Amino acid sequence: MPDNIPENAPEHAAEERAARRYWLLQFIRLAGIFVTFTGAMMVAGRIEGGALGPILFVAGPLLFFIVPVLLAKHWKRQNP
Repeated sequence: MPDNIPENAPEHAAEERAARRYWLLQFIRLAGIFVTFTGAMMVAGRIEGGALGPILFVAGPLLFFIVPVLLAKHWKRQNP
């Protein structure tokens, strides 16, 4: 094995991939909360948005609850 490659490189790469995936899931959930509140503010008339408000108000929880589950299933299929 060459001197410049650490022996635990595969384990380290797996930990980095897991950390990236974890933070991506957290960012998606945070975005879902932001989208939901933006839609709620549009529905309440605090900011302009018209018909986009109810769409965002429904899309936000889907982004929060559904997308992370689908991504996790996709990742599990990729790496059995």
